Amino acid sequence: MAPTSDLKSWFDSISIDDINRFVEDGREEDLHLDFKLLVDPNLKSRDDRKNFAAAVSGFANSDGGLIVWGVDCRKNSDGVDCACNAPGIDGLKKFYSHLMEFSGSAANPSVTGVEHRALYIPGKDDHGFVVTHVPVSDAGPHMAKLGEDRYYKRSGASFLKMEHFEIADMFGRRPHPKLAISYKIAKWGLGRPGSCRISLLLENHGKGSAQAPYLTISYPQPMGFDDLGMDWTENHGLPRPLSTIAQSFRFGASRLAAPLHPGVSLLVASLYSQNASELSILYEIGCADLPLQTGTLVIPASELQPPG
Repeated sequence: MAPTSDLKSWFDSISIDDINRFVEDGREEDLHLDFKLLVDPNLKSRDDRKNFAAAVSGFANSDGGLIVWGVDCRKNSDGVDCACNAPGIDGLKKFYSHLMEFSGSAANPSVTGVEHRALYIPGKDDHGFVVTHVPVSDAGPHMAKLGEDRYYKRSGASFLKMEHFEIADMFGRRPHPKLAISYKIAKWGLGRPGSCRISLLLENHGKGSAQAPYLTISYPQPMGFDDLGMDWTENHGLPRPLSTIAQSFRFGASRLAAPLHPGVSLLVASLYSQNASELSILYEIGCADLPLQTGTLVIPASELQPPG
């Protein structure tokens, strides 16, 4: 199973072949994957509505996940619950339309970002599968509706009713920050004709403020670090501790500094390069009470070409 951060990309790429492979491999349900059969494509069955509402509530209150509609999951000859058959769904267009209709009312408060994909089996009229992506939510807890009126969580391969203390804890949970790194490019000729000045920004896309934000960058030669900083007076967007690693710099603020609020971008540092080929900048970002995230910021060569 892909990690949580890859759920959306997995949802976007999943295919009929992948679903057939679930059956061939005896794929088990897990924390982020659930299989469902359907009684009625009109979503008039109480069981279908309950399954949908509980899955939206449970995945949103936990770590997000995918529902694959049209796959039968049950115990095999070894007693293992797994995908054993993929009969698909007749009346796929109708079912997809009703899923779209009920997505906003499946949970209260509504879960933002629920998406569906219809996968049609070639040669079969209006027959196939639907994959539903439910993202993890910071706006919970979310109560399953459509006649259910209970709170669910995902535990292992099951949706379980939440206990009172778990619901109370979620009501007291503060929203989390979500950090990302981006860049801006400007031609810069001060002592370096034809070079590019690459400004790095730390952004907060979450709903909570980021205390003590942290950024480490590592970059290849012939890129250089702009010691003049963001305002040409050797100041940077975050304090810069001394670094002994070549082609690498660290930036970090203490808890006493102003936080990075939701929706805010902070210019942290600038690099320069006269290399017109693709550049890759390794980074670590994080803040207080959240784990570090690592990644690679790729700047395509087309953005580094001189004008004209």
